[in-house]
Amino acid sequence: MSAPPLPAGFRLQEGPWERLAPGARAVRQTVFVDEQAIAPALEWDDRDAIATHVLVTGADGAPCATGRLYAEAAPRVARIGRLAVCRPWRGIGLGAAVLAHLVERARRDGHAEAVLHAQSHARGFYAGRGFAVEGAEFIEDGIAHLRMRKALAGCR
Repeated sequence: MSAPPLPAGFRLQEGPWERLAPGARAVRQTVFVDEQAIAPALEWDDRDAIATHVLVTGADGAPCATGRLYAEAAPRVARIGRLAVCRPWRGIGLGAAVLAHLVERARRDGHAEAVLHAQSHARGFYAGRGFAVEGAEFIEDGIAHLRMRKALAGCR
């Protein structure tokens, strides 16, 4: 399954934190720290250095959306996280494009499944893209979350 197309004028880049940090940091600062009041000490962690990141920029080069992917300790399980879209660009498919790209990357990397911690209000977004709830709701960084999982068909 290919990623949904980005709206005209947007560009998706994949790369390491060292290259995408300025844009990804700007999106996450705006969405998680400023809007959702997540403590900076909880937002910035050592997983950024080991993750594959995705950044979507607009025609003017401004960062609009981001997400990351890294291998879990469990064999062949990919962890998707820090998916965020800045308010002016929500609802036009940027989040879906980031998620689809990360899922496809996990599949290409040979992972059998992908897991994520979805904010509870976003359950429908992830469920509509093949993720199923696993377990009870829990609080993470002061926000209700659900652990969700998706089997990756066609993995190696």
